Formats: sequence, structure tokens, C-alpha cells
Amino acid sequence: MKKSEVEKYLAKGFKASFLKDYKKTKYSFVKLLDELYYSFGFVTLNLDSYFPATFRFSVGSKKVKALLENILPKKFKNISENEYPPAIFLGQIKLFDEGKYPTLEYGIYTETDAQKMVDEVSAYILNEVLPEWEANPTLEYLEKKVNENLTDVPNFSGLILAKLIGRNPKYESIKQHFTNTSKDWNDWDKKDLEKVIEFLDNHSQEELLKIAENPA
Repeated sequence: MKKSEVEKYLAKGFKASFLKDYKKTKYSFVKLLDELYYSFGFVTLNLDSYFPATFRFSVGSKKVKALLENILPKKFKNISENEYPPAIFLGQIKLFDEGKYPTLEYGIYTETDAQKMVDEVSAYILNEVLPEWEANPTLEYLEKKVNENLTDVPNFSGLILAKLIGRNPKYESIKQHFTNTSKDWNDWDKKDLEKVIEFLDNHSQEELLKIAENPA
């Protein structure tokens, strides 16, 4: 098989399995809801006749993207209309490292190998991922999931979500967490955090919702 043939086979298989109502974008398949979006994609490498492949699934908010476009326009205005920054990211390699998915990557030589990936990944998404989010398609649940285990990486979705849904004590604690951990970040990320905090502190929940619903 060629790399293009592998990608075409995988896309067709996933589309038939669980992506029927997802829109194809440049890098992924996206389903837009009232408050959230789901995004699914896969990556294949070309090693002669061998094609390692992994999948990813993410959940995010259109409102968070709209606010990020206002706060950090140079970084987020360049994102395609149908590509959104993830708040929750489920990557196969990370899932494997955490013991949540049994396979590190799929080695594809033939259509049989590609079908194995389609079958196993589809079963995981349909049985383990989608039921949770289809039962809780709200900003409140997304905020809860993002902020239940704070990380040290500069992802501002949780900070924005906490302010956006009016969790002010939680917002203040998250802000303090990132202020402390940002000491080890590069200068660009530190400046981005300062801009995010300044913007959020200077706008009420009501103002943020209006901006998010009517982006410039």
C-alpha cells in the first residue's frame, strides 16, 4: 500500500463507523454542537512499505476559541474556521503511556492491518469516549474535566472556562496555579498568560459571554 491509500482506507473506515455526521477539515473530522465540538484525526508516517499510525480525539469549546481570538489574535486568528484549540486531548501515545489504551501505535502493511486499526479505535471511541460526552455536552462539564487535574503546560482553556461559567473561587485558584508554574515557561508563554489573565480580570462573566457569542 501507499501512504495515500492507507489514509484513504482509514478515513473511509472511520467515516462509516462513527464519523457519519462529522465534517472533514484539513487536519481532522469535526462535529460542532451548541456549546462544544468534537474532533477526531489520525496521523500516518511513511517508512517505505510500513506505515505507523496513531489516532487522536479532542473536545473543546467554540466560545473559548472566540475569546482566544480576541486575547491572542496573532496566534488564534490563523486557525482555520473549522479547527479549534482542544481543551481535552486524547492522543493514542499519551493514552498508552497512562495505561488507558492497549496499543502504542498501529503498524500498517496491508488493508487487513488498516482494518484492525479502524475496528479497535472505533470500538474505543464509541464505547469509552463518546458516551461520556454525549451525556454531558456542556461548558460546565468540560470545565470540570479540564480542571480536575491541573497541569503545568500553557493551555488556557481551563482558566477561561472557569471564568466563563462563573466559578470565581476556582478561577482564582487556577490563576494562582499558572502564575506559579509559569516561572518555568518560555517568555512567549509567560506573556500569553499575562494577556489572558489581564483580559479575564477586566471582563465580567456576562461580558465574556457576549464577546464569545459575537466574536469580532
